[in-house]
Amino acid sequence: MAPIPFAKQMERAAQKNTNAATAPASSTANILSAAFVTAPGPKKAQQVAETNTATASKIYTLSHADRKVLAKGPKVKIIDSEDQPMAEIPIALFRAISTKKEMVAGPDPVIKLPAGYEVPMVQDLIKHFNNITTWSKFAKEIHPYEAPGTYEDLQLCSAAEYLGMKLYTQHIFNRYWALIRGERLPEYADIDAFSAVQTPIGENLFRKVVTKLAQADLDGKIPDPEDYAAYLEHNERFGLAVTEAKEKTQKHLKYLEGKAKWEANAKQKTDADQMWSEQRKQKEKEQKEKAKWEAARKTEAELAARVQAKQAQPGKKHWTVEEAGYLRRVRGINVPI
Repeated sequence: MAPIPFAKQMERAAQKNTNAATAPASSTANILSAAFVTAPGPKKAQQVAETNTATASKIYTLSHADRKVLAKGPKVKIIDSEDQPMAEIPIALFRAISTKKEMVAGPDPVIKLPAGYEVPMVQDLIKHFNNITTWSKFAKEIHPYEAPGTYEDLQLCSAAEYLGMKLYTQHIFNRYWALIRGERLPEYADIDAFSAVQTPIGENLFRKVVTKLAQADLDGKIPDPEDYAAYLEHNERFGLAVTEAKEKTQKHLKYLEGKAKWEANAKQKTDADQMWSEQRKQKEKEQKEKAKWEAARKTEAELAARVQAKQAQPGKKHWTVEEAGYLRRVRGINVPI
């Protein structure tokens, strides 16, 4: 689906890699001490100290002479899940490049890889380090495989992660991660590779690709829907995963839609209740004002009747303050109180 397969993009990017610079003396000492010296103290403290030392710098920064020192001494065997030999690497070299030094602890250590790790990629990884600590004068970053090489690249990264050497393949993994997170859709050949590599790294990328394609399908952004539908039948694992992801997404969208509808109805009810409350308060206010006005009018009428009745009486009038005020206010007459 993408104009350029991932592996080809990786291959082009790898051509820009350059040789590493010579390491400072302190960095060299740290790497060599990690290879030959065990940190003192409890086991947990040892692991923390040794991990920090190992991740401080890559052995690419060492001189050729210093790298050759790492090739000396006993070796550790690496075998597959069926106990078949895969590779050997000097223990000192393993300790210098791995954050999992516990793998080579004790006498005659053997590292057994779980099922799912390809022998050629493990061998290529170990061969790379064996070469730069023996005959190869110049140390370079591990390059991705030539296109099409997505499956091989992911197997290489998987082996490095399991052996505690992902620092040396992180640049390869990061590019695949960045390409997956980009706007372009992967080629079907790349999806085949993501589906086939069933290691922690492979599963991580597989889930990411499934989510991306499922969302693209729901958004109608698959450029070749007929070919895509046929591919989903061809790649059964991917097809089932995409179907599940779409169903999960649609279920979540339905939930969000229902939630939004419920919130809208609740808001509408709240607004209606508030409007009714305001109307009721306004009505009560108007009723109070009306009652107040009617009471004042009644008092005024009663006062007017009293004044009128008193005026009709013969003789001297004795006016109250209210009656005098009424005469002054209404008729403009001042009378004694």
